[in-house]
Amino acid sequence: MKKISFKDLVSMVLSCVICSIAVNWVALPNGFVVTGITGLAMTAQAFTGINYALIYYGLMLLILVLTFVALGYREVSNILFLSFLYPLVLWVLNHWTVEIILKEKLIAVMFFGVIYGVGAGITYRLGYSYGGTDTLAKILKTKVLKAVELKHILLALDGMIMAVMLLRFSLDVVAYALVGQIIYVNSMNYVIFNMGPKLYEIQIVCENSKAIEAFVIHEIHKSATLSQVTGSYSGQTKTQVDCVCNSREYVQLREFIRDQGVDCFIKVFPLTHVFGQNKDFHRLSDQNLE
Repeated sequence: MKKISFKDLVSMVLSCVICSIAVNWVALPNGFVVTGITGLAMTAQAFTGINYALIYYGLMLLILVLTFVALGYREVSNILFLSFLYPLVLWVLNHWTVEIILKEKLIAVMFFGVIYGVGAGITYRLGYSYGGTDTLAKILKTKVLKAVELKHILLALDGMIMAVMLLRFSLDVVAYALVGQIIYVNSMNYVIFNMGPKLYEIQIVCENSKAIEAFVIHEIHKSATLSQVTGSYSGQTKTQVDCVCNSREYVQLREFIRDQGVDCFIKVFPLTHVFGQNKDFHRLSDQNLE
């Protein structure tokens, strides 16, 4: 399993607690269930009487094996920790009697969706996964349905699970679960793609870029791309430095250039998504499920 920092560990524990609160303290007391692997486990509980958190453990072990066979250890490392932590937290909070009951069930569903989406988004933003239907969708896309978009595979899987849930739960209950799923996905995507640091692309054109390069690499700990450009007015060849940084780092870089008295031309572009290995960037494994 890849090394987990203390900060990431705290974030994942918080994520599991938030998601478990949404399921145990909001969804169940208000008379509706959830979709995905958790919903499948709840359906199995209705038939067997075994606590759904324990059934969830069994399903996650099966998914771990399938993931290792189909996608390899690297993908397993992204879901291994949460595959054991989340069912444990689910089970603990399931035995902690707290009920957040709202008069209007639709409002309760919306409340659940927002809470669950925020909790899940915290973890997905770190590059980890709960290993549920999203992992099954990745397996199917990699091995079977290569030409199908991931979000469509995931939608089909959730649809199949909801069809199974109809064997035990009423159509109204499953319909509320679907509404909660839609709200949860949108809330999760907002956390993943919109709540991180605001990023900017900085383009700096100057004659001597060495000091700027050093500041970008050693002070704000970002990388830079260098290219040679020619000004059409002056006809002179200069160096263009391209880097991506957050708002705080951009201010630092701008103040450094000002204090150094570097004669340069600067362009700043706000960015929507940036994928890369830096802590401020998204991973290519981040899936926008909208």
